[in-house]
This record gives sequence, C-alpha cells and structure tokens, in this order.
Amino acid sequence: MKPNLVANKACAARVRKREQEMLKSRIKNVKPQIDTRPPDSMALDHVRNNLKREQLLEERYHAIDRDNRILLQKMSDIMKTPSVKSGLGAQSSPAINTRDARKAELSRITQENLAILKRIQQAQPVYNHVEWDDSYRRSLTYLKNSCEYPLTLTKKKVPTRSSSLTPLSGKANKGMATTTGSLGALAPGEVGQESAGDDLRYVLKEGKDINGVFYLCEMATDGRSLAITAYDAEQKTTLELLVNEKNHRRLYRDHNGDYRAIAAKLCLDGEQLYINHDGMLPDGKPERAA
Repeated sequence: MKPNLVANKACAARVRKREQEMLKSRIKNVKPQIDTRPPDSMALDHVRNNLKREQLLEERYHAIDRDNRILLQKMSDIMKTPSVKSGLGAQSSPAINTRDARKAELSRITQENLAILKRIQQAQPVYNHVEWDDSYRRSLTYLKNSCEYPLTLTKKKVPTRSSSLTPLSGKANKGMATTTGSLGALAPGEVGQESAGDDLRYVLKEGKDINGVFYLCEMATDGRSLAITAYDAEQKTTLELLVNEKNHRRLYRDHNGDYRAIAAKLCLDGEQLYINHDGMLPDGKPERAA
C-alpha cells in the first residue's frame, strides 16, 4: 500500500476532519424513500372518536340510573309502610311469612316421604320362596321315582360369605324336627355341622334393640330351617337360635313372609334367645304383647 503523501500534515488533518463532519451531517439528515408518517385523515374527528360506542354507553348508564331510582323508590315506600297490623300487634313481615311457608312445605314433604317409606316396608312379597322349594322337592321326588337308574345331579357350588350359620346334618337334623324356636339354640362350633352342605340365603340383616341391648341380627335359611344370630358389639358375644322347618313355616305364614316382623318378636331369657310367639316360648315364660 502506497503511503499517503501530503505536502502539509496539519492542512491534511484539517481537511479529513472537515470531510468526516460533512459525512456525519449527511447521514444525520438522510431522508427515507418511503413515507411512514400517519395519513392526514387521522386528524379527522369521526376517525379519532367512536361516536356510536359512546352513544351506547350513555344509554346504558341512563338505564342503570333509572333502575336504581326505581329500586330506591320501592325501598323508600317499604320503609314508610307500617309493619304492625292495627289491633293485632303482630308483624306482617314478608320474610316471616316466607319462612313459615317453607317450614310448612318441608313438613309436608317429610310426612309424604315417611308415608311412602311405610308403604314400601309393609308391602308383601309377590313370590313365595318356600312354595318354590316345596315344588322343587316334589319335582325331584317324581324324577327319582321315574328314573330307571339312580339319579345323579351335579350341584353347582356357589361361594358364600363366611358365617357361623350352616345347616345341621345327622343327629342335629333329628333334633331339629322336634325342637321349637326357643329350645333349638345352635351353639358355636357344635359337632355335626356340614362344611360344604346346602348354601344359606340371608333374608334379613339389620340392627335390633332386644331387651334394651342393641344387637346386629342376621336371619338365614336353607329353604327348610331358619337360623338366627344376634351379635353384641360391646360385649363381643353372639347368641344363636335355630328354628326347625315346621316352626319356620308357621312363622312365615303368621307374619305373611315379613322377616322384620319375626325379628321384632326376638327376646332374651338370660343368655338364651327365643321368639315371643305362641307355642315357641321357653317353659314358664309368659307371652308378651307384640
């Protein structure tokens, strides 16, 4: 690169400085080729102001003010009206009348619900499972009599919930045929119970107050006998009662198949559970009113 030869360095420096200042001035004052300024129409009033929106807001504010004045006038009239009836001295407040009406309506609905619940609880069953069991046994007897070879039917085992109530077999069945509901108590762990016998079907599970003590009562039947248990959660004790087929049919007939009515007659004689029904009381025990 050739050196920049000048005659006078001081003069050359002043020239370069002046040229740089002129360049900065031209860059500073440069003008764009595209006009980015806002158009002149933006200065017009109808463009800068939305008159329609302002009109709608003003009308809305007028409507709100009118409603507020009407509401204030109504409140003023209510406050000026006397709230005590002449000669009675009782307040006639709309709030009190509304509250009384709500209470009366709630009482009416409660009474109707109780009446519906009572009708549901007192409704008698349409199907009689005891008659079904009798018909099944008769049909099975006819089938055995008509078969040329011994009848062998496989019975499907349905898993049931664990319970201390199971049908008795052997000697226990013989005693069951002559035992009444008061003397046929089934002790826990009694010898002679079947481990895989007929399945029980629960017909009642509810809490009962027996002689002032709350028990959890369960009733189960295998189609013939009726097994009843009463569990005391506080004392951790269980009372059991077995009703034979004859007395079970009698109870079912006398109470129209309502096991709740049968459970209502459960009583205690010491540690013995019995049914307060005619012919099913322990010796020397008078019959109580149902």
